Amino acid sequence: MTNRARLGIALGVGILLGMLCGIALSRIGNGAGDFNWPLRAARDLLAGSDPYDYPPGPLAFYYPLPAAMLAVPLAGMPNVLAGGVFFGVSCGILAWLILRNGEPWQLLIFLSWPFFYALLYAQWTPLILCLYFTPAFLPMLLVKPQIALPLALTQRPGRLGIGLTLALGIASLAIYPTWLWAWLGQTSTYQGFIPPPPLLVLPLGPLLLLALFRYRERKTWLLLTMSVMPQRVLYDQMALLLVAGNRREMLILVLCSWLSLPALMVFGGWIHLPGGWKLWILITLYLPALGVILAPMLAGWVKQWRIQLENRN
Repeated sequence: MTNRARLGIALGVGILLGMLCGIALSRIGNGAGDFNWPLRAARDLLAGSDPYDYPPGPLAFYYPLPAAMLAVPLAGMPNVLAGGVFFGVSCGILAWLILRNGEPWQLLIFLSWPFFYALLYAQWTPLILCLYFTPAFLPMLLVKPQIALPLALTQRPGRLGIGLTLALGIASLAIYPTWLWAWLGQTSTYQGFIPPPPLLVLPLGPLLLLALFRYRERKTWLLLTMSVMPQRVLYDQMALLLVAGNRREMLILVLCSWLSLPALMVFGGWIHLPGGWKLWILITLYLPALGVILAPMLAGWVKQWRIQLENRN
């Protein structure tokens, strides 16, 4: 595929998904979705106000300051338009990187339930997933560290990524020297993360340690590092689909990701799911990803067993 074709597909993906996100935000009536907070903080910065000067609760800004800095170019737009443009650009960049550095079948990630959930609320996740395909997106560590860290730890950092991260961090300190302490003060009151992390969700969470049978694989450490991170439902688990090694595995993970939707419709929301929402995240996302990681090893064991059985006969 030529670069021109890749660019055309990426532009089409970005425009289409940006429009769909804008329509969803307009229908839901939630402004820019979760992008509301970085957008408001960006406007505070431009106005010379303190973006962290809000009481704990729904108005508090729980992101690191670089998230607000990256939202500055969109600060002059209406909220819905800003959310749609942000999400569309994020998806376009991700599509481009998949086509350039990954495999075309990885575009199937855009059909998953976690991605659709991210679209409904204009989440950062598609932009953060770019870090999986190029270390140049290492600055995402300064936006949502709990999601970007597993992606950063499973690849070699590049000079460009390190340089951009340092530049963004230094610029943020120059703008607001004490933002880190202000941010940590805000996060100490945040109630959005519900412990324990997936690895410690009983009785199924510890099964994820079986992935260590394939400890040499990058996908193993992506799964395990994600499983110990604080996270929310459902967009934060989108990176799990990257453990797929081929089209068939990706289709399996995409289909499994949608299994929680009928349950949500039957039981009336995440907080009403039997066993809790984290158990369902394990069943529909983490355990299928574990199965994909272990499948080649299990297939090898079965083949050896059959050979031994034939030799005995």
